[in-house]
Amino acid sequence: MKYNAKKIAEELLKGNGYYVVPKLFSKKDVKVAREQIIEIAKSYQATQKIKNQKELSVLSVTNHVWNLIDKHEVFRKLVQHDLIIEVFSIILGNELKLGSFAARIQQPGDKRQLPHLDYPYWDMYKLKSFPKYINSSFAMNCQSTIMIDDFTLKNGATMVGPGSQLRGYFPKEEEFWPIMKQTTGEAGSVMLMTGLLWHGAGDNKTNKPRVGILGQYLPKFVKPMEDQLASVDMKVIKKCNKKLQNLLGVGYPYPQVLDSTKLDY
Repeated sequence: MKYNAKKIAEELLKGNGYYVVPKLFSKKDVKVAREQIIEIAKSYQATQKIKNQKELSVLSVTNHVWNLIDKHEVFRKLVQHDLIIEVFSIILGNELKLGSFAARIQQPGDKRQLPHLDYPYWDMYKLKSFPKYINSSFAMNCQSTIMIDDFTLKNGATMVGPGSQLRGYFPKEEEFWPIMKQTTGEAGSVMLMTGLLWHGAGDNKTNKPRVGILGQYLPKFVKPMEDQLASVDMKVIKKCNKKLQNLLGVGYPYPQVLDSTKLDY
């Protein structure tokens, strides 16, 4: 199915603030991605000397698995899907950079999160640490949530506040809960939004973990949350295509030392 990237971008910026693309990724890629996330969690589990090898216990070791680009080729494929890059390039500019690509696991029994914003707005409740008059006139973050499992009302599908990306301030609970909706979808679907949209993970009322992958994309002038060039092995980076190398910031000239003169005081 063909999608209109401009219309999706407009929806993210001026409409409800989010858009769910059904089954964008193949069952095969989703299956491999989930298996790899579990294996990575097992390595964490081994480090922490937890004996139970069951999947549920393995996944409960951590709620985040970071630096996925370095972990397996399937993640390097998912992160650069043409539709996602096209939509986010309209919003962030065509030299956008990857800020983070990490798995997020909502464990059985996990309670819903409080509504929040995403990096670089995550602590916007501290307004004095932000530029004066910061607002929603342009976005400095786009987020993709790849549904590795089905996202349902029972297992904690992402909660959103439709239209809240236009408010330009940190969420207020009394304003969020009356408008809250959950973004459900089958495994392989992806939810797109900007970091200004009020959102949070829902309650997982099932006995199984709910796995998703969070992709953070930023304009070229915003410092990434994960240091991609320091985290991803250079051998992996050299094998990446040009598109992914650009996302990781390869060849971006700043910051750099512009004054090499050493003065003797």
